[in-house]
This record gives sequence, C-alpha cells and structure tokens, in this order.
Amino acid sequence: MRTSLPFMNSLVFFESTARLGSFTKAAEELYITQSAVSKKIKLLEESLGFNLFIREPRQLILTDAGKEFYNDAKSVLNQMSETINRINRNSDSNTVTITCTQAVSHYWLFPRIMRFNLQHPEIAINIYASNDLDENTCAQFDLGILNSDGDWSTQLNNHLLFHERIYPICHYDYPINTLLTPENILNQKLIHLDPSAWRWPTWVNWFASFGIEFSIPKNAQLFNQVTLALEASRQGMGISLGWEFMTEEMLKRNELKRVSDMFYEPGMADFLVYRKSKELSESARVFRDWLLKDVDNHK
Repeated sequence: MRTSLPFMNSLVFFESTARLGSFTKAAEELYITQSAVSKKIKLLEESLGFNLFIREPRQLILTDAGKEFYNDAKSVLNQMSETINRINRNSDSNTVTITCTQAVSHYWLFPRIMRFNLQHPEIAINIYASNDLDENTCAQFDLGILNSDGDWSTQLNNHLLFHERIYPICHYDYPINTLLTPENILNQKLIHLDPSAWRWPTWVNWFASFGIEFSIPKNAQLFNQVTLALEASRQGMGISLGWEFMTEEMLKRNELKRVSDMFYEPGMADFLVYRKSKELSESARVFRDWLLKDVDNHK
C-alpha cells in the first residue's frame, strides 16, 4: 500500500480548474495567480503520468483520464470536508450529532428534538440524514438510528426505539367511511412504491402477509421514495402504505386516517446505536437518556 501521494496537495487546484473549466477562474477562486494554477496542474500531470486537460485557445477540456480522475478527486475532497466538519462538531461538548434516514429524521426525530430543546436549550442536536446507512456509518457519529432485524455486530450498543408496522392509510376526507378488509382494499386506488428503488416492503408484501397474491399493475401510480407516496396519499390521491412511525403525528392532526386496523410487520425495528469503543459525551448521554424515556412514555 502506498503511504506517500505527492500529488495530494494539488487536488484542490485541479478540482477548481476542472469544475470551472479555466485556469483564470480557478485562480480567482483560490486567490492566487493564473500562472501558479497552470504550473500546479502541469506538475500534477507529470506526477500522475497522464494528461488531465486538452488545452484549447479559449477553453480547457478534460481528457477521458481527467474526467475519471476528477470524479475521484471530488469524492475525496468532499469526504475530507465532511470528516473535518464532523470532527469539529464532535469537539463541541454541547453538540450531539445523530444520523438516521430521511424519513426517520423528518417524521419521527424532529418532533422529539423540538420537545428536547424546550428542556435542554443549551444542547444542540445536529442531524445527518442519509438513506445509505449501516453500522460503520453510524459509528462515525455520536448516535445513530438504524433499521435492523436485531442481529448486531459487537461494535455498537443498541436500544430498541420502535418496531416497524405498516398500515394502509389515506387522506382524512378520502371517501372511505369504514375499516376495510385486505380483500376490500384490493379494489381501491392504490399508491405504489417502486420495488426496484429501495428494499422497502410494497403492497405485494402487505397482501402476502394475509395470504393474498398480488402483483403491481403496469399502469400503477409509482413513486421511488416512501415520503413521496405518503405525500400523495395525504393529498387525497389514493391509498398508500403508511409506516406507523411516519404517520403517528399526521393521524393525531387528522391529516390522515387508517383504512384498516390490520398491519404488516416485516420483522424489522429501529434502534438507537452508538459505539462501544468510545464513551459518549455528557450531552450525548443526556439526549440518549431523554430519548429513551420519551419513547417509553409514549408507548
């Protein structure tokens, strides 16, 4: 494994030049001379052993190798920037960083953070929302909320927050006045999740849990995000699958109603997780304990 990468200090110059397509514009952005940028790129090309740009009279054009190198350089610089920001956030003893999916952050965590802030205004809770989470990702933050079947590695402490339950839901004024059976729901206008877009359950799974064979019609109303499908039902466009943790507040506000009291449990749950190898800060412990108590109080 190479431990020395002499061109690393030139990546910022290259990224700026490639993004802006000009030595002059890169120089203006970086507050140095145009000749200094040009020299840095020339030295970088010599170090790499291939050309990054085709130099036309009035423009710079990335070579095929330059395009490939630019994608990786941009990714490396973005990752380094995020790491620096995360370290700076973690160095603040009154700041807690927590990662979770976009749906969990928006529908479940935000209302609780608002209540927490009323009691602990001195502690700032920063959320990093991503749908691409695993145990290693969560371990980079103070806390994480991870969807799992409960089969854990040894690197994370974990506390159960809620089980995953999925009900059929619709707008509160949608023309359904009685609770329906799964067989009745088959004849309704259904809003579908794209099964190729994510690993979430679909109507196929929901009906199968009641012994009903179902396939998504070719002309189905299809969304590639669960939040979009939920919003479609909230706008009265039909019946969608509603995760209990996502819909609890909208049900209380009479924005949505359940079409049936029958639900599907895919055997997954969401857990609050954090590293065993690093002691939580005092602020993180305060938020952890408050969140677990809040969950217990609202069961």
